[in-house]
Amino acid sequence: MHHSSPLPRRHFLRNLSLLGGSALVPASDAQTTATTARLGASPDVKVTAIHCHILQRQKIALVELNTDAGVSGWGECSWDGEGLMKHFVEDLLARQCIGKNLHDVRRLWDWMFYENHDLGPGGALPNAISGIDIALWDARGRLLGLPIYQLLGGQYRDRIRAYGSVPVRRGRVSIEDCVKQCVAFVEQGYECVKVRMQIREHYLNPEPDFSFGYVEAVRRAIGDKIELMVDANNGYSASRAIQTGLKLYEKWGVTYFEDPVSDQNHEEMAQVVAALDQVEIVAGEKCYTRWQIKDLITQGNVDIINPDVVKVGGLTELDRIHHLATCYQKPIQLHNTRPTISTAASLHAMATFSQVARYVEYPILNADLEAQTKLFREDIRPKNGWLHLPTGPGLGITPDVDAIRRATNSV
Repeated sequence: MHHSSPLPRRHFLRNLSLLGGSALVPASDAQTTATTARLGASPDVKVTAIHCHILQRQKIALVELNTDAGVSGWGECSWDGEGLMKHFVEDLLARQCIGKNLHDVRRLWDWMFYENHDLGPGGALPNAISGIDIALWDARGRLLGLPIYQLLGGQYRDRIRAYGSVPVRRGRVSIEDCVKQCVAFVEQGYECVKVRMQIREHYLNPEPDFSFGYVEAVRRAIGDKIELMVDANNGYSASRAIQTGLKLYEKWGVTYFEDPVSDQNHEEMAQVVAALDQVEIVAGEKCYTRWQIKDLITQGNVDIINPDVVKVGGLTELDRIHHLATCYQKPIQLHNTRPTISTAASLHAMATFSQVARYVEYPILNADLEAQTKLFREDIRPKNGWLHLPTGPGLGITPDVDAIRRATNSV
């Protein structure tokens, strides 16, 4: 039975199973001395330049932020509308940051957001802010010799389980290929896989529904012990989502149903949540600000929220969203379809969150995403189904700057 208030329901303790994690490891005396010396020498570090590198072949938009201390930081924007991201970053948002103090991260976020608010608070603006905001945090960490999770307040955990995320492009990927990718995740030690149907609102309520064929085949291939998630990508009305969710649960044991209806239709989302008591309803990847997340929680009453760090305005806004979520006891399970900076930033954030769900998303590495991993010196891909927190300064992953510049705008 559902409650009318936006409180968690059936699996709260299970969702919080990672609470407690590893203890924060103090810096050595030498590190502390070096950090103090750097702070004493340059307490007012200025941002000097911001560039957005568009790598068409690798399909990634990277932000490089330079300072007068000789330290640079790197961030990532959402790939959607990459040309617009470059314009927003270099021609619009940079003017709020260049010449300003690197350490004023939250103030700079507010300036970037509110000075350009009329361009639309959801979508392109926070997507572009994300790249700069993550780069600010990365540069601060590199300057101070500290990982971002320590700058954000320390860690609850040093690793988190990944779930394998497999897209089927509204049925354009064959069932055989989908099954092969899901089995590959399981063979690598994953305990959970998710099939992304990618139906979308403009293909609402497909008939016949191709989703069932994928789920049946995947369940048969991975067995009953592996958790199976389904992402409808906003593809149903409330009544169809309820029918679909019940069938997924009763026939194939699916207890995780993401974006069954539009993220913007909170009334229908609440209907689905109320009807599917045995299924966790997850949403939030299309919510780009704390205000949109608040409406999703209070009106849609979803069980788990899944914002994306390269879409919500970066680590600064994601941290605010976490504090909001704790007020409603809603765990966070980050949406993440990019394997490098987005993954690293997600791990730093989830290390510091008191309320997290069991997993973080990790994408199937097609040729484009595999090429992205080669732009960084550290390999942060999951090991035996676990993503481990990078512990180096800043993001803890080092870009191959020469490789990035060679690849920028290459076709």
